[in-house]
Amino acid sequence: MTHRSRKTRLWQVVVPLALIWGLLVVSLAWTESGYPDSPIRSVGDAAWYSLVTLTTVGYGDKYPVSVAGKTIGALFLLGSLGVLGVLIYKVSEHITDLRERRRMGYNGTSFKRHVLIVGWDDFARSVAHQLLNADLRIAIVTDTKDDVDLIYEQFPKDSVYVLFADLKDPLVLEKAGIREAGMVFPNLRNDTDKLVAVLNIKRAFPDTRFVVALDNEDLQDTFHTAGVTFVLSRGEIAAKMVASYIFEPDVAEYETDLLASAKESDEYDIQQFLVTPGNPYHGRAYGDAFAELKQTHNAVLIGIAKESDGARRLIKLPSDDVRIDTGDYLLMIVNGVTERAVSRLFGTAEGVL
Repeated sequence: MTHRSRKTRLWQVVVPLALIWGLLVVSLAWTESGYPDSPIRSVGDAAWYSLVTLTTVGYGDKYPVSVAGKTIGALFLLGSLGVLGVLIYKVSEHITDLRERRRMGYNGTSFKRHVLIVGWDDFARSVAHQLLNADLRIAIVTDTKDDVDLIYEQFPKDSVYVLFADLKDPLVLEKAGIREAGMVFPNLRNDTDKLVAVLNIKRAFPDTRFVVALDNEDLQDTFHTAGVTFVLSRGEIAAKMVASYIFEPDVAEYETDLLASAKESDEYDIQQFLVTPGNPYHGRAYGDAFAELKQTHNAVLIGIAKESDGARRLIKLPSDDVRIDTGDYLLMIVNGVTERAVSRLFGTAEGVL
């Protein structure tokens, strides 16, 4: 039942009860007014008596003396049980409804610069684990109600928000903070559904940035044309890793380690850090930054990403004379300890969000 239908049903109960109560109050006042020894002399007295009776307070200052008045009073006494029961039930129902709306995500989220995952399965769960390891917040939209409790059991509520909604309706993503999201990951059942979702979301929210994992690598150009920022093929990545493990297993193990987030001193990761105007390497040569980062923090600089006219260009192992400018991203291999030191040095956290 929707929130609006509950309100309609509530009014359908309240209005008739109010009319009956008003009729009984008027009847009591009219009946008792004919008895000089009755303390109920007006509609106000009758209304006060009914309220005291219905709330079970029972001051005893107003009471009926006639047979008809006592009959009406008995109705108030019996009615008090029903009214209190209805009030308690309605309050409990309202509290339950509020809790359910919050649990289903209908109140929305205040997350900013988070990752929005549309569609939930085992693959999305693995992605979420990696994102949380990188200290990112995640909003998850699922069309399976049972997923909600399962997700909250696995992930901390202060870092994860879940919305139970129709995945085909892009407007529900407003509640998941899509306008404030740093990246959207459509994780639907097949590539066709992912493409339709991207087009619909782009139509409603033109500035959205996407990363899509495809089952069919032949569709990469199609998704790029549709406006997807980053497109990758799950099959292609898996094939490369399997081949690497076959003929260069040590390299493959290193690569796997580098793809995960580094938290401890014996864990390694490739991370990228934004160069801001206050960055100590702003305006300096890449070679100088390489030597200083390696010597001072044991971080190995391996590349630089530059943006120009909305296009992104990744330079792998650039020459020493490449200039580091504001807005560039420096890519480096770090461990958990090094990552924290570089974050303090650069005044920014890893990543592009």
